[in-house]
Order: sequence, then C-alpha cells, then structure tokens
Amino acid sequence: MDTQQQPGRQAGLPPLASGALPGVGHALEFLRDYPRLLERGFAEHGEIFRLRLGRRPAVFLVGPELAKWVFKETDHSLLIGPSLEFTEDLFGPDLYYLAGPDEYERQRAIGLPLFRGKVAAAHLAIMERHCASFTARLGTEGTFDLPAEMNDLVLGVIMEALVGDDFVRRMPPTVARDFRLFIRGVDPITPAWVPAPHLVRARRARDRLRAACGELVRARRASPVDPPDYLQVLAAAVGLDGEPVAESQVVREVLSTVFAGHDSTTGHLGWAVIDLLQHPDELAKILAEQHRVMPADAALDIAAVHRMACLDRALRETMRLHPVVPLMIRRAMRPIELRGRLVPEGADVFIAPVLSHRLPRLFDDPASYRPDRYLAHPELASHLHGFGGGSHRCLGEHFADLLAHVALTRLFQQFELTLLEPHPVPVRTPAFKGPRSPCRVRYQRKVLSLAGSAA
Repeated sequence: MDTQQQPGRQAGLPPLASGALPGVGHALEFLRDYPRLLERGFAEHGEIFRLRLGRRPAVFLVGPELAKWVFKETDHSLLIGPSLEFTEDLFGPDLYYLAGPDEYERQRAIGLPLFRGKVAAAHLAIMERHCASFTARLGTEGTFDLPAEMNDLVLGVIMEALVGDDFVRRMPPTVARDFRLFIRGVDPITPAWVPAPHLVRARRARDRLRAACGELVRARRASPVDPPDYLQVLAAAVGLDGEPVAESQVVREVLSTVFAGHDSTTGHLGWAVIDLLQHPDELAKILAEQHRVMPADAALDIAAVHRMACLDRALRETMRLHPVVPLMIRRAMRPIELRGRLVPEGADVFIAPVLSHRLPRLFDDPASYRPDRYLAHPELASHLHGFGGGSHRCLGEHFADLLAHVALTRLFQQFELTLLEPHPVPVRTPAFKGPRSPCRVRYQRKVLSLAGSAA
C-alpha cells in the first residue's frame, strides 16, 4: 500500500463529504443515519474521505486493504485509547483498550485463558444448559421479542462462562436491563457532560453494576476459591508496578469482559435468526444439515459443531450484512500520508465494516443474503473484519461463534418460527447495531418422532 509515515509536500487533507452544516458539521446526520452519510461520502470521494463530527478531523477509510493497514499500524502511528476517550466517563481510566500497550498486554494476558481451545467443551456445556432452559421456558407456542430474549440468553451464558456462578447469583435482578442501558451510553458524539436521558440512565445502570460487582470482588479477596477461576485471577492480579490491582480496576475489568461480548453477540445472534427466517430456502439447508450431523435429542459436541459448514456460511453472511461493530476508531499520533492524502496528527481514523462489507468490487449483489457465495469463493471471508484484526482482534470471536451455533441449532430444531416484523431495523446507537426491540417472533413447538426428526 502506498503509505508513508511523514506527509509529502503535495498531500492534502482527504476530501470533505457534502452536507456539512455550519457549527455542527455532519454530527446530526451521523447520529440520525450514519450508513447513508458514509455511502454518500464514498460515492463522492472513494475509499478515503473526511467528515466533520467535532473538533477533530474524522477520516474514514473504506475497504479491507485499508482496514488491514489500520490494524497493522495500531500501537504505532495509530492508537486506540485516545480515540475512545469518550467512553472513559462510563468505564473509567486504564481499561484495557484505553490503556497503553504494556497495560493492554497485561490485561489481555489475563483474559487469554478464557478462550483457549481446551475450555471450549466447558463453555459448550454451559451454553447447552442455558439454551435448554430458554427453550423449555417458551412452552408450546406463543410470541417473544427476539432482541430481549437473545439479550437475556447471551448475558446469562457470558456471566457464567466468563466470570462465574457467584457473579450470576450476586448481580441485581435488573442486570439484563442495566447492561442494555449501560451499552446505550456508548456515544461518540454527545459530550459526557450533557444530561442527555440515555447518558443519565447509562450512568445509573453502571453504578448499580459496579456496586454489586464490588461486593463480590471484596468477598473473593477475603475468601479465595481454589482452583481459581477468572474472577479469582482478576481479584488476585497485580499491576505493572507489582502492587495488587485496585478494587475499582478489577470491577472495571470484570464488567468490560461481560460488556465486550454481550451486545455484539446478542446482535449477531438476533440478525442470524432474522436472516434465516427471511430466507426459508437457506433455513431449509440448515435444517437438513442439522438432521445429517446429529439427531434432535443428541448432545452437541465440538466435533458436531465443526461439521456445520452450511451454518458457518450463514453466520458469515450475517456478519457481512450486519456487522455488529459497524465502525472502529483509532487516533493518528503523527501526520501520515496515505494514498496521496494527509491524515493529520490528532485526527480520528475510522474504518467502516458496515460499508466495506458491501463493496460491489468484492461482493456480487452485495445487498443480498447469499451464504453460498463463500462456498464458491471461500477467499471472500478474508475481506470481513467485523471482529477487528491484528493484535487487537477480538478474543471472544470463537466463543461468540460457538454460542451462535448452539443457540441456532437448538432453536430451529425445536420450533417453527415466524418473523412478525416485516422490516426489522437496527438500534439507533452508532456503537453497536443489533436489531431494535420490539422484533416479535411467533413460535410453535415441533412434534418430534421417536427417531428424533420433526413429524
């Protein structure tokens, strides 16, 4: 790629997309409908353009090649922490993605054992149990709100699998709602000091979660468990200075672990259900594959999950069309010349999976849901970057994928589902993009024959 670390004399700023208003620039349109705004910027100027979103230049880079450059330059000419300062009011300082490279690596090393291959079977057992509880609670027939139910299912799995049983027991009864409110407070546009209702609700939810989690951390430090689980490892952790990590930071790390996987996994799972219900031919392929791989009353194991190639392709296509982290941001720490354009020092640099995943030069008929495109062209998967890349690639990617396999398998094995909302829409927050509630699904439990197939 044609990049240099210092600007050339002829390099100018990336061109500005049309529509900037006096004073507010593109901020209001960004909050109202940023995908359309980005599409216009791309149509006008190609893969590098600029928006006015605040006091800093906002440079948008489109396409997998530029995304890979961003991932490579992260922790060098680009940093994550300074670009996400707007989250500090919610999360506090020194959270792993706000911290410098050394502190980031310390915190990442603590979390790595959560996602190693040898724990996948234990995670799968927890997922199976939560899915069984969910499907049993539904009963024979009725309707449910897809985002709300997937939110509760995913949150329960993540809390138990990644933090522990006692974390689940000690959280307040409002924990699912509190996490939803907390997530909605991740707002890159509205200043933290503005008493906007969604920010006020997010802070109140944060305080309830912190208080409950703090009690648990104190209990763990007073009475450690053996063998230590992840929560115990965090409670006993020491910082780079060799001193015990402060309770407040342990609380932040625990909540961020749950936060990091909760909304993105919930959104991915919700859109996967919607995509399959909107495309019954593709759903029929999934059901046929389930029948080949395992009977409905058999326990899932990792080997069976790995044989679900059709479901793999469906989930990949959902990730392409509905990246639940639609934008990623970095801060330029020095002037950079990129394809003949100057990215100035201090600029916020965005990559946009929401746009890059639909480039016609890469994907035929990019707006259509076509999972078999990866069967004919498996290399297309390399263009997807919804889970990030480089040393900052999402640790929980495989965990989220495993949960999606388990939940979709059990849900579609046991129920006939009908989507009641003709045109589901994403949530309004620009940080994550799951389907907006209410998104109702009607269900009817299937009658299973003794052989385990639907009658």
